[in-house]
Amino acid sequence: MTEKTWGPFELLAAHQGEVPETFVIRRRIAAAMQQLSERLIRVDAEDGDLEQWAGTLEKLVEQVGTPPRRNTREANRRLFTGQASSFDVFDMMDYDPMGGLSNPIAPQLRWVSESAEGVEGVIRLGEHYQGPPGRVHGGVIAWILDALLSRAMHAALKIGVTGTLNIRYMASTPVDAELLCTAKLVRMEGRKMFIEGAIFHGEQQTVQAEGIFLQPDFSKRK
Repeated sequence: MTEKTWGPFELLAAHQGEVPETFVIRRRIAAAMQQLSERLIRVDAEDGDLEQWAGTLEKLVEQVGTPPRRNTREANRRLFTGQASSFDVFDMMDYDPMGGLSNPIAPQLRWVSESAEGVEGVIRLGEHYQGPPGRVHGGVIAWILDALLSRAMHAALKIGVTGTLNIRYMASTPVDAELLCTAKLVRMEGRKMFIEGAIFHGEQQTVQAEGIFLQPDFSKRK
């Protein structure tokens, strides 16, 4: 039987399938690195403990060395022609800088709903994403919203790139609290897609975003 292949609007379904064993291990590595980052940021510890931990980590860096990296360019090409394998999907999605479970720096935005009417996700940001004390850094908020609006675009079965992203910070967004993230495509004008997004802490909206995404101009392609 021929293995099913996937296109650009089937990423979520494909990524929810059986996880290849290598990504089970890669996710363990990323999760451990995330936990370590969270536990050590601003840690109140004796210099002797810090010295020991630093030495342990430096030895691990030396042990890992500089191995070759996985190249996902071909997997990405196969995706946009509807020929991506399930493994190709994991090879791209699991390293996504927003929510990628094999990416140790990725804020873990968990998608809870996705349709043409919009997307919703939840996230909890630890102290390593803090700007002012107790509050999420504004640049991290922008990072999240760009990914959020892009996801809404894909959920509406559109492809494009960020043109502009306008953000209004309405209230402090706290660290170590569950946040609700929403976005939807509101209208189109030619190649321009107008997408709106928001972040909520409980009943309070802390951020509003408006983005213009641009569809590719296929008329210029040979």
